[in-house]
Amino acid sequence: MRRRPCLVACLLLVAAGGACRCDSFYFYDVVRARTEECDILPQGELCDEPDGFAPPVTEVWGIEHTGDQVRVYVDEEVWIANPANPEDDPDFVTANKLEVSAREPGPCTTTRTRSFELLASFEGLTGEIAERSRLDGPEECGETPTGLRTLSRLDGVLAGAP
Repeated sequence: MRRRPCLVACLLLVAAGGACRCDSFYFYDVVRARTEECDILPQGELCDEPDGFAPPVTEVWGIEHTGDQVRVYVDEEVWIANPANPEDDPDFVTANKLEVSAREPGPCTTTRTRSFELLASFEGLTGEIAERSRLDGPEECGETPTGLRTLSRLDGVLAGAP
């Protein structure tokens, strides 16, 4: 358990009259493997078979605990994790992002949502990431809605670990 040594040190410091913050920063080598891929079409979703998916990719993920805040670094992108529920496992991390952009004519609106749930500890990282990009708008935008929805499995090991 990665927090146990920190907890013991904090208890000793608090007992001695000091203050303590249990901050941590871990890097993981993560394999992202697609498990679901569906095209969003005006008539509904059309999902591909697994043999048509792109091959897995390797990414560097970082999990930083600073006080009550958790930041997740995915290659060069930064996510601020959702506030943790005190009853949840401290290694359980969730985050989501929403990006909306519009262009003429129309306006044609693209909505991109991404979210992940993972367990990240000294033993490794596991979880899933869901992504969805959808274009909506009037006739001038073409046939809508269109887009892509994916789900990927995340499996990682502590970077630099044997």
